[in-house]
Amino acid sequence: MAYLERQFAVGISGLAGASLLTGAVTRFTGKRERARRCILHERPDGSLVEVDVHIPPQAQRAVLLDNGMGAPQEYWDWVCDALPADMGYVRFNRPGYGLSTPDTRYGLDPHFELLQELRDTYIAGLPVVLAGHSLGGYLVAAYASLHPDAVEGVTQVVMIDATEVVSLRHARRTDVDRWSHQRMVMEQVFAATGLSVFRPAMNRNEQFRPDVNRSFRAFLATPRTWATAHREYRDAQTYPQLTDLDCPLTVITAENNIGDNTLHAGIQARLAVISKRARHHFVAGSDHESLLSVRPHAEEVAELIAGDPPSEPLGPSWRPSTKGRRASGSTAEREAELA
Repeated sequence: MAYLERQFAVGISGLAGASLLTGAVTRFTGKRERARRCILHERPDGSLVEVDVHIPPQAQRAVLLDNGMGAPQEYWDWVCDALPADMGYVRFNRPGYGLSTPDTRYGLDPHFELLQELRDTYIAGLPVVLAGHSLGGYLVAAYASLHPDAVEGVTQVVMIDATEVVSLRHARRTDVDRWSHQRMVMEQVFAATGLSVFRPAMNRNEQFRPDVNRSFRAFLATPRTWATAHREYRDAQTYPQLTDLDCPLTVITAENNIGDNTLHAGIQARLAVISKRARHHFVAGSDHESLLSVRPHAEEVAELIAGDPPSEPLGPSWRPSTKGRRASGSTAEREAELA
């Protein structure tokens, strides 16, 4: 019996050691590849922001892309590939993600400063589309709505299955909220032990190019990614509701969701009314993650980003499928599931 116990202990120790080693190697190689591929933008305070910039010589306009909570800038890869030749892009990792230096300042104002800085540095003088997915969708709309003179030169804002902060606030201290906090803490543990390498939280089907899939996996295997996402989730519950946006707005919504699709469609519809020139578009067959990770869905998103902005008040839009996965979800639950 003692022999069997020792054999069991040795086996468990070996598996734990292999997991820890795999996680460490994945993070190291991912960081090295990321540093080779991306620009490190130095800010006035000496901190660094990981940026991927593509402004072709014939560029007549550009799009500034803001990520969802817990997602890397590579998430935009299929969207960027589908943009027309006359449209450049700037995508980046917020402080605390990837190679970007963590920031002790949280809230909207520091993020507004970063967006303005990136615009001034890389796309000054070009008409710009502000596009964001999930929490990034709220952040770009908040910047255009609340930051002084931010809408100057902005041709439209595109909110892609964006976070609706009122729903997050209403979910505080509920079972969904407690589960969301617990899940992000556990993801930090999974990342630290290397388990997330074998079972990543996102991009499970590895639908991007091989180099992007490797980088994505390393990003998710970094405990700091989940610590930052957890902080952003808590912070987002304090953000103000947006009521007015003085530029064209496109709201893109996933057809299939974790919770009730009809409820989700109604929440998304509330986002569209903040602008007098708006449209609400559903991507057939998509879910929150596939809007960017499945190539046909991402190409549809890119077409809306690059197309003519809406010029009239919000008109009728078709409703999504009612075949939701579970009829008791919420925006908070979806954010946590796909952080």
